[in-house]
Amino acid sequence: MTRSRAVSNSGPLIHLARANALNILKGLYSKVLIPREVEFEVVLRGKEKGYPDAFLVEEAIQEGWIKVIEVNVPHRYLSLALRAGLHEAEAKVVWLAREERLTALLDDNAARDFARLLGVKVRGSIGIVLEATKKKGYLREKKLYAYSMSCVTSCT
Repeated sequence: MTRSRAVSNSGPLIHLARANALNILKGLYSKVLIPREVEFEVVLRGKEKGYPDAFLVEEAIQEGWIKVIEVNVPHRYLSLALRAGLHEAEAKVVWLAREERLTALLDDNAARDFARLLGVKVRGSIGIVLEATKKKGYLREKKLYAYSMSCVTSCT
C-alpha cells in the first residue's frame, strides 16, 4: 500500500514532537511538506526559545521526510483566508493541500473549517494519533495514554 503525502501547519508538529511522537507522521505519510513559514515558527523561533521540539522537527527536516517548500498563493485567496481568520502559514497549508490533493494537518478550528469548505481532508493532532492506532497498530495503549495526557497540557 502506497502511503500518501501530507502538508502540516505548526500545531501538529509541535504537539507530536513534545509528546515524543513525531515518528507517527513518518509512519503514516511518505513525505510531510511544510511551508517555509511553518519552519520559521516551529524550528527557528522554537530554537531561539530553547524548545526541545524545535530540534526534533529540525532533525526530521534534515532526514528528509519533512520537506520545507515555498508556497506561493494568489493574493485574492490569501486575502480571503486572512479575512476568514487564518494566519498566513495556515492559508498556505490549506492552499497546497487543495492544489496537490493532500491531507492538511491542522489544529486551529478556523483553519480546519476553511479547509473543509474547500474540500480538503483534514487531520488534527489527536486525529493523527487515532489514525496511526487504527492503520498501523504500532501505538501501544500506554503510549496513546501518555500522548493524550501530554496533549492535555501542551495541545491547549
